[in-house]
Amino acid sequence: MIGYLRGTVRRVGTDQVLVETGGVGYLVSVPAGVRQEVGPVGSTVELHIHTHVREDQLALFGFASPEELEMFEMLIQVDGVGPKVGLSILGAASLDVLKRAILAEDVAPIRRATGVGPRTAQKVIIDLRPKLEAESALLALPRAAAAAGDGAVPKQVEQALRGLGYSAQQAKVGVDAVDWAAQPSAQEALAAALRAMGR
Repeated sequence: MIGYLRGTVRRVGTDQVLVETGGVGYLVSVPAGVRQEVGPVGSTVELHIHTHVREDQLALFGFASPEELEMFEMLIQVDGVGPKVGLSILGAASLDVLKRAILAEDVAPIRRATGVGPRTAQKVIIDLRPKLEAESALLALPRAAAAAGDGAVPKQVEQALRGLGYSAQQAKVGVDAVDWAAQPSAQEALAAALRAMGR
């Protein structure tokens, strides 16, 4: 499984780049933004790769950052969004714009992508908004170790769960499910609580 490529640009197409590394040329599909950033033939390029395997096909999709790759992999998990549509969505808006649109339930930036209708755009928002909200909550928490018996971090986790829309009772269940003896950070504890609650 290929996860990263660094090599020499040998050919640049409309939506693909041929990258030579170790004497082998890899044809990589890229979103419009990455295509514009790729240098001329002979320049060096670094791409974070998603290897898409089907019975009749092995295709590589390349991205400028791990965050962009992660968004692509979330997009293609949405029912009705295949790799080509996922690539089109990432080409229609920057990563920051796309994340803000999903969190704000704004379909316009998603609809600009070729092959994306209103129902697919809405499905992207419905499926990805909870994941991005959880990610935002994790980033908002301070990275402080929790000492056993210290109520500060459990309280932060409970507040984060409430901020994600859980009731006080549900948040308490999530907090109680965390293994506090392991002294997790606030981020680790929130992730554990969400896993225990099926998110």
